[in-house]
Amino acid sequence: MDKVIQDIVAIDLECTQAVEEAKKKKLSIQSDMSAKKKEIYDSFIQEYQMKIDKRKKELQEQINQTKEKNELDYQEALCQLTSLYEKNKDQWVAALVDHCLEI
Repeated sequence: MDKVIQDIVAIDLECTQAVEEAKKKKLSIQSDMSAKKKEIYDSFIQEYQMKIDKRKKELQEQINQTKEKNELDYQEALCQLTSLYEKNKDQWVAALVDHCLEI
């Protein structure tokens, strides 16, 4: 009878150890999964941030090009307007004076 009890105790001890090992493996696997999940998430965020930065740079370059073009257009229009003024200022002043004298 003692032999049977000892066998049962030994089997129970083995089963308890097996359960403990299974719990340890489960925790280890959960930990590994959490680490892998975080790694994938961080990788995604890093890749997404790189895409955002690249797009920002492209947009900033477009803005700078547009600003340069607008500045050139402005300078050209200013030169044309100044030239037109210099060419016609005496005539315009005389016309204004004549108009004012008529009133």
